[in-house]
Amino acid sequence: MSRILFLVLVFLNASWSYAQLENRWQPDSIYINRNVKTIYVYENSPKDLSEIVEFDKAGKRIRSIKYSASYNRRTRKFKWTDKVNIYTYNTTDQLINIKDSIGIDSMTFEYNENGKLYFSRKNSGNFIYETEYFYAPLKTITTRKKDSIILYQKTKEYDKEFYINRFYRFSLEPKLKRVIDSVNGNPTTIAYKDYKDLEKFNDDVAISNFFNEEGQLIKSYIHSIFMNDRVNKYELKYEYDKKGLLKSIIGYVPLYFKYEYFE
Repeated sequence: MSRILFLVLVFLNASWSYAQLENRWQPDSIYINRNVKTIYVYENSPKDLSEIVEFDKAGKRIRSIKYSASYNRRTRKFKWTDKVNIYTYNTTDQLINIKDSIGIDSMTFEYNENGKLYFSRKNSGNFIYETEYFYAPLKTITTRKKDSIILYQKTKEYDKEFYINRFYRFSLEPKLKRVIDSVNGNPTTIAYKDYKDLEKFNDDVAISNFFNEEGQLIKSYIHSIFMNDRVNKYELKYEYDKKGLLKSIIGYVPLYFKYEYFE
């Protein structure tokens, strides 16, 4: 059970590179019980391949490939591979490492004596993010520090120990400043970031999740306040196929899913 929960949390933490906030994965038990071998994720349209997730026969994720975003026919022809994540497990089938084989990003994970995930560390570029995991109810807190100063902290809360229902964070960012300089005798305004003068930004996202009698997430209402006072509201609708697998998420940035199965 801890491995299933843990794998889901990894994908949820990785999903913020997308403009839309959504619960895009189902519990691993769903994929295992249906012998899912591969998940294909399409973004914007059913033709724009965004991600491929591969499983072994035991139901463990072993590799995921992420592609660059595309918005029209031209960019679709020039998509490139953005990440190839490789998953490593210990002798008890707990995920302990995710490594981007074509880049420098990685994640490591630690478990307590009861086998529950309690800490993870993500290396993303020049930044290190550390996450603590709390249970009953499930909550995660992710922090980035510089020396002893917390520059970034985000908290996620969940429905049914799985689906995000609230997200809030703050970050300290260098202020954008402008100076007037002379270039070839002409006055020119130059913008720069002042890392000695930090500005605080707050985000707060509330998600109202609705489930059917089978426990499937079918609708979400999102109310987002970001960069202190910018408000965004939207609705997501979740559709499933006959096997009970997520087929699409419609709203804001639509997502579509296709599957391959083990024999």
